[in-house]
Amino acid sequence: MIVRIIVLFLILSLIPVCVSAEDFPVLDRQVKIRQAHLKWISKVTEVSMVAVIDYIDEISNGTGTSELSSLLEDFREKEGMIESFTTHIGLNNGIRELKQITVQFRKETKIQLTANNGKALELLNRIKTALDENSDEIDTLKDEYWQTRKELTLEIFDIRVERAQTILDKLHENEYDVSEAQAKLDEIKDMRDELEIALESRDNAEILSVNVEILNLSKELRQIVRDLQVKIPKSKIVNHWINVGDRILERTSMIISELEALGMDVSELKEIHSKAEDDWNTAKEKYDEGDIDGAIEALKQLKDDLKELKQAYLDLLSEDLPEDVAEIIELTAEAVEETVESMEESI
Repeated sequence: MIVRIIVLFLILSLIPVCVSAEDFPVLDRQVKIRQAHLKWISKVTEVSMVAVIDYIDEISNGTGTSELSSLLEDFREKEGMIESFTTHIGLNNGIRELKQITVQFRKETKIQLTANNGKALELLNRIKTALDENSDEIDTLKDEYWQTRKELTLEIFDIRVERAQTILDKLHENEYDVSEAQAKLDEIKDMRDELEIALESRDNAEILSVNVEILNLSKELRQIVRDLQVKIPKSKIVNHWINVGDRILERTSMIISELEALGMDVSELKEIHSKAEDDWNTAKEKYDEGDIDGAIEALKQLKDDLKELKQAYLDLLSEDLPEDVAEIIELTAEAVEETVESMEESI
């Protein structure tokens, strides 16, 4: 049986408005960019903290640094965990903890400056000197950040362009007129050099300007492709949703673990997720056996599970959550909802 579905279910867009299961490889690269940036900024902060402790130790004759040294130790412990922050929510949690430590450190510094008649200007000079003395290490981390940002940003660009080209190629194979869409995609491809030049310049304003232009072109391409339809065999549709289901269950599992680490009650999420995994496994088994109709029925059950999972995520928003955590939950719920809507179009 051949069914007609909107091309959008294969790739929602070149640069989507919200997160979809197709974008998880992109999210992973975004996390690596943020990790590199945090390593650089954290080193600057750590060097500054050491300079502060040295100055306070000097003016207090060794009596005013115990709390500051303890906070520095806590900071270094969290700093050493940056590589383990493999999701946006995990990274946000780590950043929040580092910020909390630095706030406490600043407060204690002010207390010790007042108590020991310290001079703020002298302290600033000590910090500047320390940063100059450690400039090689700091500059290396800065260079690593910009190199990581350039390489992974271009990889993200290439991933999205490749997805879009795959869609147009399939449409062309099915005798659809893709000339307008191909011309728009070619415009986007031509922007790669400008993006690379902007990244090499390390000019955030220029990078933003190029990205905005790419985004606008991508929205135009999205609109062109959105209205096209393509016939796809049921077996390919099933295989597509099995792959998408695998990715979205892997990602939502990671998010559940991150939320649990925050002390949140995720028992309902775990229960629904376990049911979804069972239905996904059934779909995969039926597909491997050649029972396409059986696989479709299991995928329909998975779709219902994802609806429940989305609602369970949204229910968490009733709690008093930090803004960034709430944002991740909302994005995850949107990704699940968008996947469900696309599944309803095709199975």
